[in-house]
Amino acid sequence: MRFQLPKQSFIGAALGTMIEYYDYSLFIVFLPILAPLFFPADSAYQSLTKSYALFFISMLARPLGGIIFGYIGDHFGRRKALLASMYGIAFSTIAIGITPSFTQIGIWATISILLFKTMQGFCFGGEYNGAGIYVVEHAQSKLELFISSLLSSAVLFGSVIGTFVAVIATAKFSPSWGWRLAFILGGLMGILGIISRKNLLESPQFQPADKLKHDLKNMFRHYPKELIAGFFIGGLSTVPFTTVFTFLNPVLATKGFFSNHDLMMIQLLLSISAVIALISIAFFCHAIQPKKVMSFGCVMMILLSIPLLMSIDQHRLYFYIIFAILMIMANECVFGPSSAFLKNIFPAHFRYRASSFSFCLGMAFFGGTTPLIENFLYQKTNHFTAITLWLIFLNVSTFIVIKLLNTKSENKINELQPALEII
Repeated sequence: MRFQLPKQSFIGAALGTMIEYYDYSLFIVFLPILAPLFFPADSAYQSLTKSYALFFISMLARPLGGIIFGYIGDHFGRRKALLASMYGIAFSTIAIGITPSFTQIGIWATISILLFKTMQGFCFGGEYNGAGIYVVEHAQSKLELFISSLLSSAVLFGSVIGTFVAVIATAKFSPSWGWRLAFILGGLMGILGIISRKNLLESPQFQPADKLKHDLKNMFRHYPKELIAGFFIGGLSTVPFTTVFTFLNPVLATKGFFSNHDLMMIQLLLSISAVIALISIAFFCHAIQPKKVMSFGCVMMILLSIPLLMSIDQHRLYFYIIFAILMIMANECVFGPSSAFLKNIFPAHFRYRASSFSFCLGMAFFGGTTPLIENFLYQKTNHFTAITLWLIFLNVSTFIVIKLLNTKSENKINELQPALEII
C-alpha cells in the first residue's frame, strides 16, 4: 500500500505544532514581565514563584485535552481533531494578549489569565501528539524516526520564532505592552493554521473507533505498560526543557545574574540548538530504532545534569550556558523520536487518545510540578545542585521503562505501514 502526502498536508500539521510552541515559548520568555503584571507580590522573585502555579494548572489541562481531542481524532478523524485544537489555540492566544493587567481590573486579571492559559493548555493537549500521529501514520517503518524528528524540529522552530519575536517586541516597544503584540501575532498565526488545516487529507490508517468497539476501558486494561511508557516519555520530553527555560533562566534573571534581554538571547540560542539537534537526529539517526536514540538521550542527560547545576552554584555562567545547550540537545533525543515510538506501541483505533493522554499526563505531572519541586529543593538547600536529584530520578525511570517495553510487538496488531512521499 502506498500513500502520497501532499506538502500542504505535512506543512499544515507542522504549522499547528509550530504555533503551539511559539505560544509556549512566549509565555516562558515573558514570564519575568508577566508575573508582576498578573501576580503582584513584594518582590519579583515572589511574583515569579506565584506564576508557577498558573503554569502547573495550565499543564494539568493538557491530559484532559488529550482525551477529548483524542476521542475526536479516533472517532471522527485526525483532521477534525487537529482543526478543532487550532481554533482553541488561536482564540485563547489572542485573549491572553488583550487581557488587562492587575492594576487595571484587579483579581479579575489573574482569573482571566488563568482561564485563557488553561484553555490554551487544554487545546495543546490535542496538538503535538495528534500531529505526530497524523504524519507518522503515513510513514514507512524505516522513515518513522525521520518524520517524527522532522516534525519535532518544526515544533522547536516555533520556539525560535517566538523567542525572536519576544526580543524584537521588548527592544522596539515598551515592556509593559510589547508582549501583547507578540501574543496577538500568535493568534493571527493560529488563523493561518486553521486555513491550512482545512485542506488536510485524512490519515490512511484512521479507523472509526466506534465501529471497532474499542473504548477507554479496554485501552487501560490491555495497554497499561504502554500508557506508563507514554507517561514517562511525555514527562522527560518536557522536564529538562522546563528546568532550563521555565525555572533556571527566569530565576537567574530575577536574581540579577543577567538582564531580561540577556535571558531572551539565551532562550533563543537554546531554541536554535534544539532545532539543530532535531534536524541532525532526523537525517543521521533515521535508520536507528527510536528506542535506542531515546535511551542514549536519557544517559546523556544523567551525565550532564550535575555539571549543569554545579556551574550555577560556582557562578560560572558561561559554563552553564554550554551545559544548558548540551542538555537541551540531549533532551531532543527523547522528544524527537517520541511520535514514532508511541505510534508503534498503540493500535490505530485509539492511538490518538492513548498517545495524547499518556504523553500529556506525563507533561502535566512532571513538567507542571518541575518548577515547584525544583524551587522547593533550591529553597531547602540553597544550592541549585540539589535539583539533580529530580533530573536523575526521571531520566533513570524513563530509561528503565523504555528498555523494559517490547516495541517489537508493534501494537499486538500487524498493521501495514504505508510509505511516505511528500509531493
